[in-house]
Amino acid sequence: MKKAAYLIVIFLLVSANNYSQVYFPFNYEEKKSAILAYWYNCKADTAIEAAVKDTICFHSSLQVYGPVVADSFYVSAEVYLPADIKAYSDSFLVKGSMRNKNYRVDVINNYFLISATVNELEANPENIRITLRDVGKQLSKLIPCTYHKLSGRITDFNGHPLRSFLLVKPDGFDNVSFVWSDPEGYYEISLPERTYNSFYVNDGNYRLNTLEAWAWHIIADKDQTLDFKIGTGEVYNLNVWPNNGGAGTFFISFRPMVLFHNNKDGAKTTFNEKEYNLTDISPELGIDDIIVRINDKPAEILTVQKIFETGINWVMPSYIIQVRRIMPCFGKQSVMVEYNKTILKESKILPQTSMGYYQFYVNFYGLSDFN
Repeated sequence: MKKAAYLIVIFLLVSANNYSQVYFPFNYEEKKSAILAYWYNCKADTAIEAAVKDTICFHSSLQVYGPVVADSFYVSAEVYLPADIKAYSDSFLVKGSMRNKNYRVDVINNYFLISATVNELEANPENIRITLRDVGKQLSKLIPCTYHKLSGRITDFNGHPLRSFLLVKPDGFDNVSFVWSDPEGYYEISLPERTYNSFYVNDGNYRLNTLEAWAWHIIADKDQTLDFKIGTGEVYNLNVWPNNGGAGTFFISFRPMVLFHNNKDGAKTTFNEKEYNLTDISPELGIDDIIVRINDKPAEILTVQKIFETGINWVMPSYIIQVRRIMPCFGKQSVMVEYNKTILKESKILPQTSMGYYQFYVNFYGLSDFN
């Protein structure tokens, strides 16, 4: 027993000498486990957002995460198709946060993220081998690739199909993959198993007569269907969390923004004795204007409360909704929030419509958020 304890202590000392112990965002403590890699396979293409005069470029991507092992070191990636066929190989220099023609490196809290533009493969890879090379040392890991299908239909709020594109944003707001819907609005994309910060859905008329639909914190752990409706607004920054106080409810927060509103910009407001610029492009929402569905079942809305989201020197109206949980509340919760109302502006009846998704896991009793 003492010998085993000594071996554990020696192992920990060796690990500490090789690599500094720093918290990793994915909660891995052992450095080799902290190496992650994802391959996003899609056809190269572009889309034009006419109102903002922007061209979005679509391409396949490789993302590699891992610990910083030296001031300057190389990370090599080898991608294998089934039957152990090598389909891709490249090496990347990591020397702090940097930008290159074909890849970028972000370093945060002594961990790195490499995002590389790559060519589409004939199929999704089966394995990715990542090797970190420092002078006289190397750390290597073979990562099995698991993919799940995301599919659905994109329409307007009258049910008419829309040819639109869906952008995949795993960590922040950088795009790593995309898919077009067909003329009938149907789309299908294969994605690596992980949790995604957001999906962004646009019909190309952004700021002309529509805004976009969003899906937030989407957990790709199995094949799933998400149908989107594009309207004149957004369900932006959507979050859902359990009420642990025993009321049997969820709280939902989001910032709605719409093209058509009766509000005036440029106003000032004060919170905690500090003055802010008020940007008010949100609709005035009540219980009758909102629909919430949990795991595709209608949820009872108890309250709708208007609040303000605060930035450095600005505030924007937001909402908190309290809804009854759908029982039994167990496992993965997929929450859809939709608003649909009309206003009269300059003798015209104008729609204020949008929807969005959020996903999370609850514990055994449906309380704490298990993300």
